[in-house]
Order: sequence, then structure tokens, then C-alpha cells
Amino acid sequence: MRSSWPCRSPSSGCRRTSAPMTTSASPLTCSPWSTTPRRRRSPMADGSLARRYARALVELGQESGRVDRFAADLAAFTQVLDEGDGMLRKVLVNPGLTTVERRAVLDQVLDRLSLDPLTVNLLKIVADNNRFAHIDEIVRAYLEMADEAAGRLRATVITARPIGDDLAEQVKATLARSTGREIILNREVDPALLGGMVVRVGDTVYDASVRTRLSALEQALLRAPLEA
Repeated sequence: MRSSWPCRSPSSGCRRTSAPMTTSASPLTCSPWSTTPRRRRSPMADGSLARRYARALVELGQESGRVDRFAADLAAFTQVLDEGDGMLRKVLVNPGLTTVERRAVLDQVLDRLSLDPLTVNLLKIVADNNRFAHIDEIVRAYLEMADEAAGRLRATVITARPIGDDLAEQVKATLARSTGREIILNREVDPALLGGMVVRVGDTVYDASVRTRLSALEQALLRAPLEA
């Protein structure tokens, strides 16, 4: 087991593959208007800076059995960054700070947290290289890689109003059957959807919202020939 961060330049990233998904199972087939998944560009392309940092930490986590511990550390750290209207985040990304000043600020924050030494070393490398503008991408990349290694997928269901546990479990079960993987489901509310739901799984979006149906209907009406 390695006891310290291995290098100042994280190893190269890897290519992520996703299992194909279908929308044949309820409740994701509730919309006749738009059940075809839309692909959206990942904010972290293969080989990106964020993925290189994340890959280095994932490899250490796998070797030491601390993948989930590192994930919890990163979540705790980013939560602190966003306290007080994100003032700490603004300080750490300030290009006017010297490396010494940035490290001094970071050390004060780390003293408040009980993070694994390897997580601490990663954050110090990020600070020394003035990469805190990419910290959210690094965290997202780490979670994505950690989930992939564990056979998990993170999904988000967005609805106009909060949904109950029963419906959430139906969505999870449907996605689990479609992907063959464990699903970690987050719930979000967006009143602009009016009804229905939007489900995001990795880079794929399934849109079965009322807003999309109405938009499709409007476009169909605009294309229809006018009667004399």
C-alpha cells in the first residue's frame, strides 16, 4: 500500500463505457412524445485534467480499499467550499494568490476536517498547481470512476413536484433492470416541467416531461398545413 501521494502529475485517465439503456419498462415509457434518449456532451472528456487527477486517487483507493472513504472526503471538502456564499472557493481560485498564500488558506481548512492523508495530499497538489477552478470536475470524475469500478450508476430524476419513495423505487428498479447495475438515485424538483419526469443517467437524458410534450405538440401544429 502506498502511504503518500505518488506524484505531482496524476496518471492519465481511462475511457468510460456505459451499458445501453432502454425505455421499455414503466414508469419511463409514460411519454409518447420523447422517450428517445438524448446524448449530452460530458464535461470531462477522456484524458482531461480532471480525469487524470481523479484516476490517480481512484487507483490509490482501490489499492488501499478506501475508494468510498475518499469519496466522502471530497464531498465534505466541497461542502466546506460552498459555505458562506462560496467565499472560500473564491479565495482558492483567486489568480492573485501566490502558491504559499493558497497553501496557507488550504491548510486552515484542512485543519478543520478529518480527511484521509491521501485526500489531503491530492488537495495540496491541486492547490500547488493552481487547479482549484477544476475541483468540481475532479470530484465528479472521481465519483464517476469510483461508481464504475463498483458497478454503480448515479441517476437523477427531475419532476415538477417532489415524488414519493414508492415512485422513486420504481424508477430505480427500472434503471437497474435496464443497466444491470446498482442505481444511486437523486431527486430534483423543477416546476417548469409542469408534469412527467426527466431522468438523467450518466450522459444520457430521458425526457418524458409535459413541457417536452407540449413543445412537440406546438412544433407539430406549426408544421401542419393551414386549412382554406
